[in-house]
Amino acid sequence: MRPTVASTLPVREHTAVYSRAFGLRQLRGTGELVRLFVERDLKLRYAQTILGPIWVILQPLAPALLFTFVFTKVVDVKTGGVPYLLFITAAMAPWTLVSRAVARGGPSLIAERSLVTKVYFPRLTGQLAVVISSFIDLLVSLVLVALAMLHAHWMPTWRLLVLPVVMLWAGVLGLGTSVLTAAFSVKHRDVVQALPLLTQCWMYVTPIVYPISSVQKLRPLILVNPMTSLVEVTRWSIIGRSSLSPVWMVIGAGMSVTILVSGLLAFHRADWDLADVL
Repeated sequence: MRPTVASTLPVREHTAVYSRAFGLRQLRGTGELVRLFVERDLKLRYAQTILGPIWVILQPLAPALLFTFVFTKVVDVKTGGVPYLLFITAAMAPWTLVSRAVARGGPSLIAERSLVTKVYFPRLTGQLAVVISSFIDLLVSLVLVALAMLHAHWMPTWRLLVLPVVMLWAGVLGLGTSVLTAAFSVKHRDVVQALPLLTQCWMYVTPIVYPISSVQKLRPLILVNPMTSLVEVTRWSIIGRSSLSPVWMVIGAGMSVTILVSGLLAFHRADWDLADVL
């Protein structure tokens, strides 16, 4: 078999080719710019609000308490002996990061078009800043998980050591979905308008407020959702239980990486004529 041109390239040239394809070479030396974007996002997020940074706590806490009331007092959902508050806060932790990254990163190019069309800077830095700032929401969610564990007298296991890797997985899925959404929103503004509805639908097909065992008819749809594997792995690392097989967890991780790669390619391609389109 004749080797392809790509296969004969040295490893360093391989890296350069992939860096150009994904637009990663432009990120060299942009650490300070990313930091400035993160600081700006954190300052502007709750500017001119009465409660200010308290919203960081209320945003994950309020839905967790609401769902706990509905699915324990109104609708009895079986969680296999796991206290419902712990059951849902463990799932809300990765979902908070991913949903925040998509909600803020997806429409960012449209929202920042006055800056994008006048000043050149690596557009990917804005997406990275959104994901990094979303980790603040993740840390607050993990504090709520810890409080739920104390309230339920639930002892952690060695699986908790896997949690940092799981949170990195959440960052990969959050960045991939964010850049993919941003790339499509440049030419199709309907994406921005439909984003809140699409995010809400995504949450409902993710076993956050209910266990997978309670929706057998929709199980195929739920399994092909990459967020399902991420939520279940998070529950496995925090609670020590999961209703998802390891095979589907690996498949979910592969889907998340695929979304990231596809998103970076689409985002870099959209960046070629970004100023003209906007």
